[in-house]
Amino acid sequence: MLVGLFLLVGLLMLGGIILQFGSLKEWFRDTYHLRVAFPNASGIKDSSPVYLGGSKVGKVSKHPQLNDTFTGVIIDVEIFADVDIPADAIFAVGTAGLMGDALVEIKPSGKQTNQFFPHNYDRIIEGKVGGLSDLQNTAEQVSKKIDVVLDDIRSAMTDVKEALVKVNKDALAPETVKHFKDSMEHLDKTMARVNNQVINDENANNLKIALSEFKDAATSFKTSAKNVETQSARLGAMFDKLDPAIGKVDKVVSGAEDSLKSIKTAAESFTLTAKSISNSKGLLGGLLNDTELRTDFKDLISNMKRSGLVFYKNVADKERAKEETASPSPAKKPLTPFRR
Repeated sequence: MLVGLFLLVGLLMLGGIILQFGSLKEWFRDTYHLRVAFPNASGIKDSSPVYLGGSKVGKVSKHPQLNDTFTGVIIDVEIFADVDIPADAIFAVGTAGLMGDALVEIKPSGKQTNQFFPHNYDRIIEGKVGGLSDLQNTAEQVSKKIDVVLDDIRSAMTDVKEALVKVNKDALAPETVKHFKDSMEHLDKTMARVNNQVINDENANNLKIALSEFKDAATSFKTSAKNVETQSARLGAMFDKLDPAIGKVDKVVSGAEDSLKSIKTAAESFTLTAKSISNSKGLLGGLLNDTELRTDFKDLISNMKRSGLVFYKNVADKERAKEETASPSPAKKPLTPFRR
């Protein structure tokens, strides 16, 4: 049972594939019939395809049959029910593929329309045959285009003819030709005067002399230019030699300027230092400005030198009193930073 079920499923799938990709699916589609008359349907047979816009819309239901007058054939076509054929469409016999298989081709006019062939139309539709008939239609269309081009050429030739008439009447009129002739005679006389008066032998000789003088002047100018170029080259070499000396002078001037700046800066610093010492309230400022403090400091040092730090005695006052008694000393000048 399992093997039989597997085979059944495989057969069903195979049948579905055949229906999907084969022509058997067309058996299950609804169709309607139309009859088309052709003067010649060579190659059309039972089951030949019918195409509309490159898509297959049906097939030939049976082999073509001769009409009553034996001048053509009538073909029964089977069209799918969901496809409507425009009433202005033309049925033609064509070929497709490398082998030239015959088929029925429906060619609509391309215009939008709401009129279609009714399903199961009871009248016979007139069709046409490809090949020579198509060539004939193409030739007719080309001839129509050629007629249009010829009409344009005729109108252009008419315009050209009118233009030539205007040229003949206006540009080539006797009066215009006479004026042109007079102008040419006047030009001829003018050129003769130019030849006689301007381009005579004397003027030509003068022109030759002027050109010779101009040539000599150009030669002199060329020589002067060479001399100027030589002098310029010499001056250039001299300037090249002066460049290093000028560079050294620039360096010396720059160094002197830097030295002057350094001296100025040192003087300003020294002045500020002297002012700060003179205006200071510390020991150094007191020694410079206070006479009594200076005298006491001097006595302190003198006592320390004589007695030492351990056996310190104030003997400076006694020595000063003896000196003042012996001989009064002149007034001493205040001590300044520049005097000791």
